[in-house]
Amino acid sequence: MTGSPDSPVQSLSRHLRQQLHLHGRRRAAQTPFLLAVWQFTPREDRATVLARLAWHARDSRSAVLAAPADQAERLAKRLRRDAGRCGTWQEISVADALDADWRQQLEAALVLLAACPDRAAALPVEIAQPGDTP
Repeated sequence: MTGSPDSPVQSLSRHLRQQLHLHGRRRAAQTPFLLAVWQFTPREDRATVLARLAWHARDSRSAVLAAPADQAERLAKRLRRDAGRCGTWQEISVADALDADWRQQLEAALVLLAACPDRAAALPVEIAQPGDTP
């Protein structure tokens, strides 16, 4: 028996969590598979994933988000800060984030996912349990 196919958001969520789990944040952003999945996922679906991650990481005290070093980390910090001003993840505007290079978007998504206290709540897919970290 097979379930219904994943939506693009579910598929992207699954791949982000799985690649973070398997490779860690830095190496996951370099895997050809994840690069291709992110690049060819529709822009609106990438926006949904970024908004969800920013919302779930909004109260994070992650060291990466505390002192961002590169453009992706700065983008992640800005999204997290903006999420703190919103009532729900659907209210978060990620339009300016989608103007960034798609590789920076992917790295920012991985930074936010790594900072989420509850990754299963941030991207609810059935993979990479328990702990979701390598």
